[in-house]
Amino acid sequence: MSEKTPQTTREYLTTPGKGHVTLLISFRRNGAGVGTPVSTVASHDKLYFMTAAETWKAKRLAHNPHVTLAPGNRKGGALGPTIEGTARRLYTEEAKRARGILRIGILGHFFSFIFDRKYPGEQTAVYEIVLDERDADIKNEVIEKEQPARS
Repeated sequence: MSEKTPQTTREYLTTPGKGHVTLLISFRRNGAGVGTPVSTVASHDKLYFMTAAETWKAKRLAHNPHVTLAPGNRKGGALGPTIEGTARRLYTEEAKRARGILRIGILGHFFSFIFDRKYPGEQTAVYEIVLDERDADIKNEVIEKEQPARS
């Protein structure tokens, strides 16, 4: 990401067929945000990730599905501006389809294997994140302002 804007963050994270380390910020009941690095994969402008169902992040998402995302590193640091979205836990067929999306590359297959063994069945929570359209609307406004008026 050369120029770091919410739009470039969106484009970076939604690159299809490529996994990213993403800083996922979920919110406690008191409104405090908690950042956690997760591995996400994009498909059709939605992001997918999985975690153990009993983690605090899964419990926070059950109470408040609003999330903030940024490109991140494994230590939990943000590498760019944030964008907002809504997380939804997937079940049955949707979860199976999303797990197939998450099996990208050697690392995707490896972590899927680990999750299958360590957290079988519903012990693994698979999430879909739909990004807010506000960031896309901002890009459209900027493009409209940059285009010269036609006479």
